[in-house]
Amino acid sequence: MRVALVEMTSVPELDKNIETIISSIETASKNKADMVLFPENCSCLAPSKIMLKYASVDQDHPVLKAAITAAKTNRIYVLLGSIAVFPNYKIRDKLQNRSLLIDKKGNVIAIYNKINMFDAKISYREIYRESDLYIAGKRISLVDTEFGTIGLTICFDLRFPELYTELSNRGANIITVPSAFTRTTGLAHWEVLLRARAIENFVWILAPAQVGNHYKNRHTWGHSMIIDPWGKIIEQNDGSKQIIYADLDIDKSLQTKKVFGKL
Repeated sequence: MRVALVEMTSVPELDKNIETIISSIETASKNKADMVLFPENCSCLAPSKIMLKYASVDQDHPVLKAAITAAKTNRIYVLLGSIAVFPNYKIRDKLQNRSLLIDKKGNVIAIYNKINMFDAKISYREIYRESDLYIAGKRISLVDTEFGTIGLTICFDLRFPELYTELSNRGANIITVPSAFTRTTGLAHWEVLLRARAIENFVWILAPAQVGNHYKNRHTWGHSMIIDPWGKIIEQNDGSKQIIYADLDIDKSLQTKKVFGKL
């Protein structure tokens, strides 16, 4: 299985982000990737008012529509790391942070609503309250594919190891971690947490990330990573590429689980 992880600097302009998503899908397909993965907030990264402005229920969302068409046209699986959606047609003041996996025929085969909200006071200047705008998800998400069983998570979930243990116990051999880690927390914790989740659960970790300055003082860390079930970094974005690639041996997850008596 060949994967492509896209590193984005999503901005408050929806159309610009859609252009990046479509062109990246086309590029990944030309480079013979089976799946292309985008980071959290790939549709838009902006202040709350703008996030609400561009939100819709997922079936009406222009980013999802564009991604479905591009996946089908290019015959490639697409993970929209997350888009901001209204939970239903009645609620218009709250969002869900939703990850969607699309197969190469354009079918949405997995949906995950972020469970763990990023509520953190990193400093007196840097405070995040995701729960003010978003409704937390309640269910884990796994899907069986031709490549293996994939578990979906998003960003701050990374600090809650029990979620990853549950996904692994239910058969996941790949776990996706699309993220928009802050520059501060990314420098301190990004790599060590990703490697720990891979090692603890004997799974491949695919972590596409946001990077750079999105608006005002909103900065993200980047450093998208592909990590094998032994915790080895197979590929990492050093900031010089928009897309990184790797070939995954899915059997390595099963073999590692057997070594440690998990199968």
